[in-house]
Amino acid sequence: MIHGRNFNFNMSWEDDFSEREFHRLVGKLLEGEISDQEFERLQTQLSKSETLRNSYMQLAELHVSLSDTFADVVRPAAREVAEAHSMPPQRRPLALVAVLCALLLIACWFYFPAANSTPIAWTGFQASAGRELRSGDRLVATAKEGSIIFRNGVRVSLSKGADLELLAPKLVRLHTGQAHVDVGEQGKGFTVLTEAVDVIDLGTVFGVSANSHGETDVLVFDGVVDIASNKLPKSAREMLVSGQAQRYRKSGGDERISTVWSSTSPPEWSTVSRGGNSLIASVADNVSSDSDAKFYMVVPGGFREDAKVYADRNHEWNGLGETKIPSELIGADYIRTFNDDKNRKDIQITMTLSRPADVYVLVDERYLVPEWLANDFVDTGWQVGIDLGDKYQQRDILVPPLGTADIRWLGKGAGRSVDVPVNVWKRKDIADLSIHLGANGEKSDQFDGATELAGSMYGIVVVPKNRLDD
Repeated sequence: MIHGRNFNFNMSWEDDFSEREFHRLVGKLLEGEISDQEFERLQTQLSKSETLRNSYMQLAELHVSLSDTFADVVRPAAREVAEAHSMPPQRRPLALVAVLCALLLIACWFYFPAANSTPIAWTGFQASAGRELRSGDRLVATAKEGSIIFRNGVRVSLSKGADLELLAPKLVRLHTGQAHVDVGEQGKGFTVLTEAVDVIDLGTVFGVSANSHGETDVLVFDGVVDIASNKLPKSAREMLVSGQAQRYRKSGGDERISTVWSSTSPPEWSTVSRGGNSLIASVADNVSSDSDAKFYMVVPGGFREDAKVYADRNHEWNGLGETKIPSELIGADYIRTFNDDKNRKDIQITMTLSRPADVYVLVDERYLVPEWLANDFVDTGWQVGIDLGDKYQQRDILVPPLGTADIRWLGKGAGRSVDVPVNVWKRKDIADLSIHLGANGEKSDQFDGATELAGSMYGIVVVPKNRLDD
């Protein structure tokens, strides 16, 4: 499980974060006992240090491998291993004895495997009705058996034909195929191994795809993952956040994935065009993959009330007031862009269509009309809105009215918690399948008093040509 790595803790420790605290927090994380505050502290330190991340991976793989097979005997030994480097010298021999005992038990297990080991997961979403799965089981997903729920609440949805090996409650190996992983609150630290990289959860919903050529695609829908591999160059990205995706190769090297196709609500997703199912064949921009690994999410048929606006935010599209989204746009293909690009003046987006279609650009009305929009598009006179909330309210509270400076909750349906009016522009009758879009215009007087970061990136909606005439 350790892939031949050597434990290496020869590093300088910050005054407020000691080696002892590192092992204490890792132990609590692996046991599922870590608090949110402690997890944030550990995550901050892991993000600063490659050495710490490597050490964490080694401890995590050792812990989950041993603790599942020998839960009652080896767990204390694994804990001793994790704490050995912070023990007083006189106690270290005890840790060595624990390690030797663990190794002896492992050897016995390989020669005399237990027939009735404790289930760590079940196929399907109901443990009581699903097929039991144990450490060492290997599952090739069928149409009827493509989802797994672990004891710790982690949900893994597999595409048909995906080949997954269960190593421990927080450790799996994806041999080939595609997985969508929803870690939840109790599964922090869940790790997916592939031939190219190890994908380590830091509190996340993410996707992993592995093929027979030794390539692994990793994309993050929400949260953060860490990427570990001895073959990645030092310049390679080692952490991915919401809205970012990379392709890693077994031989080394990585590249940005700029377009991801998704169902209206994952787990269904793909990094390969779905052909006739999508009017949008690809989306690219002039942003270097070395500086930003963001991906544009194409959602065929997904534009409607409460559809997500961005790949990097939870904001939603809605009709203004009681006026719903124009029927011409309902059920259209659309692109989830990046709100972080709203004030970027050098952005150039190129969208390629699979066949002729009507293209709409939805622009925050507070910006002046940029030249590229005025030249190739016309104002339809329609308006929609953006709900700037981050999550749905947890109890029955009133959504603040438009313009109110308050905590923003997402509202359901037209006119609920809509913050930003957006103008809808339609492309002129141009047959070119390659569409070039630029940056937002200059900020108008409507931004007076707003923060420097205020504003919204535009949206892109694509409708089949002459759909209303069919």
